[in-house]
Amino acid sequence: MEQTTNNSQPIKNKLSILITQDGFSFCKGNKDTHTVLEFKHKSFLSKQTPENLLKEIKTTLEFSFLKEKETIDELEVFYSNTLYTLVPDAFFSEKNLTDYLKFNTKILATDYVTFDNVESISAKNVYIPYTNINNYLFEIFGEFSFKHISSTLIDLFKKEDLENKVLLNVYSTHFHAVVFKEGELQLANSFNYQTKEDFIYYLLFVLEQLELDPLNILVYLSGNIEEEDQNFKILSTYIQHIEFFTEEYSSISLSENLKIDTQRHNLLISQF
Repeated sequence: MEQTTNNSQPIKNKLSILITQDGFSFCKGNKDTHTVLEFKHKSFLSKQTPENLLKEIKTTLEFSFLKEKETIDELEVFYSNTLYTLVPDAFFSEKNLTDYLKFNTKILATDYVTFDNVESISAKNVYIPYTNINNYLFEIFGEFSFKHISSTLIDLFKKEDLENKVLLNVYSTHFHAVVFKEGELQLANSFNYQTKEDFIYYLLFVLEQLELDPLNILVYLSGNIEEEDQNFKILSTYIQHIEFFTEEYSSISLSENLKIDTQRHNLLISQF
């Protein structure tokens, strides 16, 4: 399936789906009026198999979105899993997609390997989407676009400055870490965790390996983390400078009676 979207007609209503290892979010909005029309989110306490995720996604789609499928002009899917790696453009060959992943990811014969172009760092993000979910969505909607969430995070977080900074995009079972040092990407990786101690251990280990001072580095947070969370509390014990990373969505409005945790779901909301 090609990662393309039919743009022959002006796009108005868009459905964005974020699929993680432990849940998913649906966000439907109007791109002309910059309004979020509908939002659904479901999370699990543990990682789910692609089969279980597809079952739950089918239920949510059929109950909430497929009744008015004809009002959806564009579908975009974001995958958030740990099955990815970055390859600089200078060393990239589309013939070697499986080779890039096989050293840090268990690859099955049935896995479909693809890549995103991450323009801001002149690299390709090679990853494995959930083929069963892609096939189902293709049957329902036809052609649609999909990418790995880490590609979006890097492009959003990259700025032309020399600031040393870390972005942690947090979910219930894993988090993505994006680290820039003196304006250059040093690391983009994901870590599975079960406890707050796991969470802080991986971050401190990354900082140590990159020779970054926890007391001076600026750490941005996005996703499933708030100041009342245990992960935030232990993080603030070791990290002095913490901010919440928010992609600009101040011009985006919510439809009447729609309530969304904008900090937790800002990446999807910002698509409108």
